[in-house]
Amino acid sequence: MAYTQAELTGYFDRVNLPNDIRDALLAGSNRLEALTCLLHHHLAAVPFENTVLHYTADRLLVLSPSLVYKKIVRRRQGGTCFQITRLFGEVLLALGFELYMSGARTNRSASVAAQDKNPGRGKFGDWYFFLIMGIDGNDYLVDAGFGPNGPVGPVLLRDGLEFTDGDGNLGRRGRLVHAPIDQGRARHLKYWRLQFLSGSSPDWVDVYAFTESEWLESDYQAVERAVRGNKRAWFMYRVIAFQIVLKNRRPVGWVMIWDDALSWFQGGKLSRRIRFRSEEERINALESVFGIKLENEERKEIVGTVAFLCAKAKI
Repeated sequence: MAYTQAELTGYFDRVNLPNDIRDALLAGSNRLEALTCLLHHHLAAVPFENTVLHYTADRLLVLSPSLVYKKIVRRRQGGTCFQITRLFGEVLLALGFELYMSGARTNRSASVAAQDKNPGRGKFGDWYFFLIMGIDGNDYLVDAGFGPNGPVGPVLLRDGLEFTDGDGNLGRRGRLVHAPIDQGRARHLKYWRLQFLSGSSPDWVDVYAFTESEWLESDYQAVERAVRGNKRAWFMYRVIAFQIVLKNRRPVGWVMIWDDALSWFQGGKLSRRIRFRSEEERINALESVFGIKLENEERKEIVGTVAFLCAKAKI
């Protein structure tokens, strides 16, 4: 289905998109600049989160355009990468952009769940979805929901291209290299490898690697089922919510719930962190910080699971 004009307006309102960018997108003018601003507002308004896996009875990851629209726009929640990317892609298609969905092999040590402080070279594993877009004769990687290690703007597919992510406000530089991955046996097969250089580290770290292959609806459905059924995956036993923070339309940092902590980052560095003492505190933060309001029955679904936060005594 294609989103209607009314649904596009509802989405623009949901992400607080400025009127001049709305007009440019609808008119098809300044497409790369308008797309970049839209992506920034999307990342700042639509949290990457997995509450559906912890606070609902069926743990169902809806994927159809109508259902993700209802969840994210009308209920004002976020979603998993599958859901966020689906919504963003459908919005762009309705605006007349050329694009297709593709899949990347993620580097586990560069993901949001990484505990390794020295990730080194890429060890690629689970799949992640993103968009490849054609604008003015060039192809771009567009990432709508990878978390703190995802690029916040369109990235031109050009070997060796270096870019300053978030205009330097996120404390890192990025690049794309076209090369084989260490794990692969087909040494002739080249991947686009998205890499970041952060802080004082001298080493480029792989975020994910991909080829220019289109993923169809059946691929999307199959990988979603595999992810949802993976009982060892971190998102099955950790609650997460993440979104970019904007200032004057530009990304300047991010805020994230990870398990029992709420953290704020500026310039790529931790600026503040608080620990939740109870499940109630986390649920309140989901609503006050990320706008995710859970019904009373939904709040009860996490009780007794491994992700549930038992109340801690005050010291």
